[in-house]
Amino acid sequence: MAGMRILLVDNGSYEPAATLALRGLAQQVGKLIGLEVRPVSTMHSTKIDPALLGGVPAAIFEGAVQQAKADGIDELVVLPLFIGPSRAITEYIPKVFADAQPGAMKLSIREPLFGPELRSMLIDNLKSTGWTKGSGTVYLCDHGSPIQEVTRCRNFFASAIRTELGLKDEELIACSMERREGAEYDFNEPLLEDALQQAKGEAVILMLFLLPGRHAGADGDVATIAKEHAPAGLCWKLSPLLGTHPALPALLFGRHLFTSRFKSFKNVVIGAVLFMGLLPVLIGALAPQSMGKAERILLSLGGMAAILAFLLFYFRAKAWKKS
Repeated sequence: MAGMRILLVDNGSYEPAATLALRGLAQQVGKLIGLEVRPVSTMHSTKIDPALLGGVPAAIFEGAVQQAKADGIDELVVLPLFIGPSRAITEYIPKVFADAQPGAMKLSIREPLFGPELRSMLIDNLKSTGWTKGSGTVYLCDHGSPIQEVTRCRNFFASAIRTELGLKDEELIACSMERREGAEYDFNEPLLEDALQQAKGEAVILMLFLLPGRHAGADGDVATIAKEHAPAGLCWKLSPLLGTHPALPALLFGRHLFTSRFKSFKNVVIGAVLFMGLLPVLIGALAPQSMGKAERILLSLGGMAAILAFLLFYFRAKAWKKS
C-alpha cells in the first residue's frame, strides 16, 4: 500500500474559473501541509473542455477513488470545501467511496469550514467593499439549501456578525439566492430578490460562497438577481468570495490537522486538567477536618500524579492499538 492521499473536494461547476481556483487553492494548502493536495470535485467539472483548463482535465471524486484504489493508497483524506454539512459530505462522498469497493483503503472526511475563522473572514470581506456601519444594508447570501443544518450555519454567521459589529437585525439580513418549492423549505427565506426591497442606503451582498461559478461569478446568478430586482436607484455591490481570502489555506490546513483522534485526545487532556484544578476543592470538601495542611498538599500531589499516570497509560494504549 502507498500511504495517504489528500483531496481538496468542492461541489463542482461547469465554469472553468471554479476548477482553476480550486487548483490554486489546493497548491497553497499542499505547501502548508508539506504533501500534495489534489483538487477534486464531486461532479460537473469533467464537462469542462480541458482546453479551458490548461489542457489538464478536471477530476471528480469517483475517478479519484478509482485512481487511489489502482495506486494502492491506504487512506483517502477528504478536505471538504464546504461551509456546512452538505449532503455531498454526509451522503454522496461516502456512497461513491463504498460503491468503488475500496477493500482495505480507508476514507477520512475532515470537518467542513463552519467556525469562528469563517466569521472573521466574512467581516474582512465586508469591510473590503468600503462598507462602514450605518452606510447601508448588508445581505449575507448563500445558495439556499435543502438541508436545514446548512441554513442554520448561515443564520449563525449572520447573528455572530451582527453581534460583533453592533448591527440591528434589519441592518444585516441573511437570505438565499434560491430555494426549492414547498413549505418544508421555507427555512431558506427570505430570498435575495425579496430582501433587497428592504434596503436602506447602499446594499452590500456579503457572499457566503467559496469559488466563482455560475452562481457566484461576476456575472453569475447572484449578480443577475441584484441587477433585475434591486429597487431603482439602489447602489449595490458584491463582496469578494471566501475562496479569495488569504486565511482560507491556513483554515483548511487546520481542518487537516484536526482529526477525530486529535479531538478525542484533546478532550481527554482538557478533562484531566480541569479535574486536577478541582482536586484541592474536592479534598477540602471531603477530607476530615483533622487532616493537616501538609497532608492535604500531599494528597493533592498524589491525585495529580495518578491523573498524569492515567494520561500516560491512555496515550500508550492508543499508540499500541494504532500499531
